[in-house]
Order: sequence, then C-alpha cells, then structure tokens
Amino acid sequence: MTKTNRYTIADYLFERIAEAGASDIFGVPGDFNLSFLDNIIASDKLRWIGNTNELNAGYAADGYARERGFAALVTTFGVGELSAINATAGSFAEYAPVLHVVGAPATAVQDAKRRIHHTLGDGYFNHFIKMVEPVTVARAKITPENAASEIDRVIRMVLKKQRPGYLLLSPDIAKLPIYPPSTKLDDSVEDITSQAALADFKVALTEFLPNKTTTLMADLMVHRLKLQNQLKALIADTDIPYTTLSWGKSLLDEHSERWAGTYAGVASRPVVKDAVENCDCLIKVGVNYTDTTTAGFSQDIDESSVVDLHYERASVGGQIFAPIALKDSLQALHEVLTSGINIVPKPLIEPMRHHQQQGEEDAAIRQADLWHIIADELEDHNLVFADQGTAYFGMSDVRLPEAVTFYGQPLWGSIGYTLPASLGAGIASPNKRSVLLIGDGSALLTIQDIAIMLREKLNPAIVLINNAGYTVERAIHGENQPYNDIPSCDWQVVPKAFGATDDNCLMLKASTPAELKSALKQMQATPDKMVFLEVITDKHDIPPLLADIAAALKT
Repeated sequence: MTKTNRYTIADYLFERIAEAGASDIFGVPGDFNLSFLDNIIASDKLRWIGNTNELNAGYAADGYARERGFAALVTTFGVGELSAINATAGSFAEYAPVLHVVGAPATAVQDAKRRIHHTLGDGYFNHFIKMVEPVTVARAKITPENAASEIDRVIRMVLKKQRPGYLLLSPDIAKLPIYPPSTKLDDSVEDITSQAALADFKVALTEFLPNKTTTLMADLMVHRLKLQNQLKALIADTDIPYTTLSWGKSLLDEHSERWAGTYAGVASRPVVKDAVENCDCLIKVGVNYTDTTTAGFSQDIDESSVVDLHYERASVGGQIFAPIALKDSLQALHEVLTSGINIVPKPLIEPMRHHQQQGEEDAAIRQADLWHIIADELEDHNLVFADQGTAYFGMSDVRLPEAVTFYGQPLWGSIGYTLPASLGAGIASPNKRSVLLIGDGSALLTIQDIAIMLREKLNPAIVLINNAGYTVERAIHGENQPYNDIPSCDWQVVPKAFGATDDNCLMLKASTPAELKSALKQMQATPDKMVFLEVITDKHDIPPLLADIAAALKT
C-alpha cells in the first residue's frame, strides 16, 4: 500500500505479483512507468532491482523465474519493451514464468492519437501488444473497469502455463483507487486431469510394461513443474537406469551406477545411446527434443516402444491419454512400477568411466579437460549457468554433483543470456552461489550487469573462456572467417570499469590445468567476493560433444 494509504490499481498489481512468488522486480525506469515504480519502492513486500538495460532485465527475470517459479519486470513503452522482447521470447520457448509490466502513455494522449515519443508517430498505441502475442500466454491493457479481473487472469495464466504474460498500464490508470483483492490467486487453480483418462492410462501401463527391458529419460518439464522430488522418489523405488537430455541436466544423481550419461542422439556416448535406443521400453518424463540437444534430431527411437509423460497428456506405445497433468501421470507410473509387475532394467553395456586428463599439467589447457576440472570443483547448491557456446556443450557431457542445478538456454540459444540470468537466480536464491560459465563473445553482449551483481553483493563465481571469438560458429562454418572474430579485450580490467575492487572482487587467470585447478580452489575459498576467472583456450579447440553435434548440424 502507498504511503498515503490510498489503495490503487498499482498497489493491487504489485500485491498480486508478491503473492505469485516474487519479492524482487527487475527493470529500467522510463517516464511512462516512473510514477508506479514509487509503489514498488513503498511496498514492504517487493524490492526494485534496476538493471543496466531492458534486455538484461528480461534475462535476469528469466533466471529468477527458474529458481523462484515466478518473476516480474517493468519497462517503459515501445523502446523499453522491444528491447526486452528477445528475453521474453526466450522465456516463452524455455518455460520461464515472467510477467512483463509495461508503462504506457496516458490514456488522454492515446485517445487523442498524439505523436508522442517512444511511439511510431502514427497515433496508434496497440502495435507492441500485438508484437508480444506469439511470445506470451496472456496479455491485457489495464483499464479502471477490468483491472482486478485482468491482472488476476494474466498472472494465473503465467503460473498455470509456466510462460510469460504481459500487462500494459498507463500511469493515470495506475493511480486510480480500487478495492484490495478478496480472494487468493490460487483459488481458481483447476485440476486438469480427467480421472477416466488417468484410470485408462494406468491399465495401459500395467499391460505394456511387464517383461520389457526399460530405461527412463527425463527432461526440462520436470524442473519447470517442480516435480524433481517426485521423480527422484520413483528412481529410488526402482532399479531402472536413467538419462536426461542436456536440457534436463542435473535433475537426477549423475554419480549413481544407474546413470547412463547425457543423451544427445548420434552424438551420445555408446553406453547411453544403447540404453535409450536399444531398450524394449523407453519411459520419457517431460521430454522435449530440440536440434541442439539431439544433434540435429538424430535420435533413433521407436515411438511404439515409448511411454511418454508430458505436460497435460500421456501416451503408451502411441496411444494418447488426455488431459492428464504430469504430476498425476508420474504418480500413476510410480504406482504401477512398484505394484509387483516384472520390470526388467536395461543393462548398461559399460559403467560411466571417470575422466582421465588428456593434457599435461603445465601445457595449454584443452576443452576436453577443462569442463571436467571445473565440474570436480563445484559445490553443493551451486547454480551453474552455462552460456550457449563451448560452456554449454562442454558441461553437458560431464558428471555434476547431485545438489548442483544446471541452467542453459539450448532452445532459444541467445548468447549472453546467462550473465544477467545468473544475477536473477542469485537474487532469487541468495543462499546459493551462482557459477557462471561464459565465452568472451557472449560476455560482450551483457557484461554491464556485472555492475548490478557488485551493487547487490551477490558474489558469483564467473569463469570467462577467452578463446578469441565465436568458437561454436567456427565449428559449424567459417573457421577462419573474420565474422567469427571479436574485438580483443583486456578482461582483467573489465570488471573494474563496473565497480570491482580488491575488496569485492578476486581477479584470476589460468591457461594450464595446474593454474586452473589452483584458481578454482581460490574461487571456492572466497565465497564473500565476486570471483572473475579468465581461462585462456585455443580459438579452434572445442569440447568433444560439440564436435559431434557440429558435424551433425552441418549435414
């Protein structure tokens, strides 16, 4: 509530945002949103986190939403919201529930069709709400008449679908009086599951599963729908071997003897390829195939042998049962698997071997060793953000500690995303340390938000791979072409330009395995500062998994 104790539409909006799960709001001020930013400052439930630009604010909100389950950002009309739309599209593609609140020109200005700044100058003010339609699940222009119902509807849809929503709010509307909410946001949450469909699904499972060699594959939607514990309980109560795609990496214990490895289509290690493609029954839980997670859709899976548990539906051998929420189909699967029927775990052809370092301790570091060395030094509850380059593909193929959470953006694949996203996740979960793995080319896009990390005293560990350009692109095409080069930077002084000092930041550099191991030890021993570790690698060196995927994507 505002300091005047006059309850307004802006108060209603921000109270609902807090109720949905956010305690922080990201964004950039602009003249069309300034007045209702005061409502955020006056709130005892919310904190304003100003970003260096709107795109970074959107990325930060995405990272926050992945950890918290809901996030919000505020921008101004036109120039601000269009700067953020790339982030919103990524949140839509990757199921991150973010509410975007846009400050619009005053209603009198819109009604008069004035040629006002931040518009196209044609007197029309609905261009941009049309632009976000493909990347949002709900949109609304708030009016005095619809404020309560539309704010509630859009936020509920964001929470239900785990995808972005959009609200357009003029400052004159924002300050109008309204009654506080009398119901809870979750009062109208509906159970989508058909009990008849669920019953038939269980019967089909009971008939289909017995006496078949079985492997389980999990993926992204398990995390987005917060079903990790439910899936882990199923794993604990069975002997089935399991895998994930890189999109779902870190969902399950990767140090178990039942962990086959990360599945990546034709680029998979033989043990995981055999476990997935040569079993009689593959159980898929929340799986979405993408070109980058399957090496160009190279998976060789007989869909008639698949039990597929997905968002709002399930299938057995191609027979679909709907509507069934994933949490309910997962529970039904657990019950059937532990009902006494004969389940045959698919034998793994060989255990996952521990990595043997290829390079000498004092030689130039190799990508084949780099990511294993980093993984060995990760700690429980680290939030690992790997940018869509050598970092993502390098970490996808190594074992991670069970309590680590791994984040990337393999579908939308917007380079630079992970830096502000790790900022957002660090704010969402201050008890967890973000570990950012990012290339020099990606970092150049969003490096400014290091200033926000330092201001917020987040103390992330940043590992920047200095390999002189766009190495993934070199692997795909144009190995030595100038368009894959980037400007040369002195990365050891870059953080200082954004507020780093000896008191709040530890600067490190490594070019050999020995130097890297020493630096990582220092990084983990310095939890009270940002650590910025620059790692030098050859510009043509790439992780083995990326080499296989790049070859597949070329064909």
